[in-house]
Amino acid sequence: MRRRSLALILAVVLMSAACGQDGNPAASGPPATVEPDGDRPVAVWRLEGGFLPPGLLAIRPPRVVVYGDGRAIVDAARTVRLSEAELSDLVSALDRDLSGQPATATPRPGTPVVMDAPTTVLGVRTAGGSLREVRIPALDESGDGYAGPLLNARARLDRLAQRAAAEGRGYSSDRVRLVAEEAEARDGKVRPWPEGVPEPPDAGSPVRTRDLSGNAAQSAIQLIPADSGQRGGWPVFRAPSGAMLALSWRYLLPDE
Repeated sequence: MRRRSLALILAVVLMSAACGQDGNPAASGPPATVEPDGDRPVAVWRLEGGFLPPGLLAIRPPRVVVYGDGRAIVDAARTVRLSEAELSDLVSALDRDLSGQPATATPRPGTPVVMDAPTTVLGVRTAGGSLREVRIPALDESGDGYAGPLLNARARLDRLAQRAAAEGRGYSSDRVRLVAEEAEARDGKVRPWPEGVPEPPDAGSPVRTRDLSGNAAQSAIQLIPADSGQRGGWPVFRAPSGAMLALSWRYLLPDE
């Protein structure tokens, strides 16, 4: 019953969002029902790139992902559930904010260029069922250098992140992403490889990743410290291959 009612609400919201206030269809295409799949994002906020060590880039989770069943997951660490009305309002507002925006936004003339800053990606599922994403270079560093609707969209998702921090609960999963970075132990301490955790394959890059589930995921959770604050400085382990790898992990999201 909840699934059918939520599908109807999202359909109405997206049909309304697909038409401007003057009743003319927007560029996003004809209205369509979006099935509220619990593992399918309807709104996203994530960062790409930036001046960070490769390991932190590889392990960084999306800032906020909202799913069709109302779950919002923040930093792969906190979660809060939206009501049907809250979810509908959020999707409708984000659709208005991002409608008509280019795939990559350009700041106003005269906005200072910030090198090595991350790109903010904001997205919302459209009436056509696709995820409309807008990339905004150096949004956090550019202040009011971008149009108001983009700032509004980010602010909506930021308020949701703050809500999850204040009243949400811890997020966990039975699947994790193991990230390994070639490193030397700063304190000279090299730990034995955690039992039951497979070594990530060497793909010729200083950073290796491997998604784990089942017993392997549980072993990683129990034996490898999590870097919940994304600060780096991970402990170093000697892998079965002989490589010295700094390890950490994070929980995977439902759509990963």
